[in-house]
Amino acid sequence: MKKIKLDNISVGYLTETVIKNLSLEIEDGEFVGLFGPNGAGKTTLLCAINGLAMIKKGKVYIDGEILNIFNENRFRRIIGYVPQYFDVDPKLPVLTEDVVYMGCYGKTGLFKFPGKREKELIDEISILLEIEHLLKKPFGQLSGGERKRTLIARALMKEPEILLLDEIFAWLDIKMMEKVIAILKDIHKKKHLTILIVSHDIETVKSLCSRIIWMEDGKLIFDGGKEVFLKKIETEQWD
Repeated sequence: MKKIKLDNISVGYLTETVIKNLSLEIEDGEFVGLFGPNGAGKTTLLCAINGLAMIKKGKVYIDGEILNIFNENRFRRIIGYVPQYFDVDPKLPVLTEDVVYMGCYGKTGLFKFPGKREKELIDEISILLEIEHLLKKPFGQLSGGERKRTLIARALMKEPEILLLDEIFAWLDIKMMEKVIAILKDIHKKKHLTILIVSHDIETVKSLCSRIIWMEDGKLIFDGGKEVFLKKIETEQWD
């Protein structure tokens, strides 16, 4: 089953077109690594899937249904997204706990207090990502690595079907990176999530993904198995 389908899309912001005539299909339950130089369009691709970018041409399908302004909020409820950057003013009184709870607002509603299920879930996830001691601290005062773990927790609070991860290993130390890798492997196996991960760390993604996509200048340069990708990286030969 096709979980995500991009049909000849061109995507951009205002007058700039970042992705040009790109088509792509992601099967339900696939774990896909997304590589390429800065400015290749990787983050824009994730935003297109999540309904956060302007689709200038073509169509985005989620579960066989065309993504549009009428259903994008419904689909965002099943998509967990960890952006590369998420900055707030250090003086802003937003607790880490509040940021994590944001992940379930699409299901519970913005003005509804978290119920028993949400409280159990935040306890489980915060222990898993070792942020339970940070929940009552202002989010703006956390370190880069602590913020990343908080944003991963926020995405998991949705109990998503699709997980979009943009450079989540930035600012994580080796020990925590290994832990997050193990967590991703475990939830992918147990929950059969469809995961797309953007990373510059080839060794890390090599241990996670069976399929690799390379982008340059808003286009797909390579899409295939991990072994073939690694050989092409070694020889720097691209079709």
